[in-house]
Amino acid sequence: MAKTPEVRFQWAARQAYIALGVLLSTAASENIDACPMEGFKNAEFDRILGLNEKGLASVVMATIGFRSEEDKYGHLPKVRKSISELVTFV
Repeated sequence: MAKTPEVRFQWAARQAYIALGVLLSTAASENIDACPMEGFKNAEFDRILGLNEKGLASVVMATIGFRSEEDKYGHLPKVRKSISELVTFV
């Protein structure tokens, strides 16, 4: 049975998230900073990059690189909450 364009898009989007996970894991193991991002204007992003003409569409993006040594926040300790502050068990 042929899959609809929407079903194919959803499958491809999930594949992109698998690749994103590999990218983030690899960056972490190499001590490279990386940050996944959603919430961007996909249609505008696609237009700027010419993705529509290639039959492509964005679903997620990531920055990757090294933070500046001059970043005043880069050397501060991470703030982590305890599991009991984050999770409610019922």
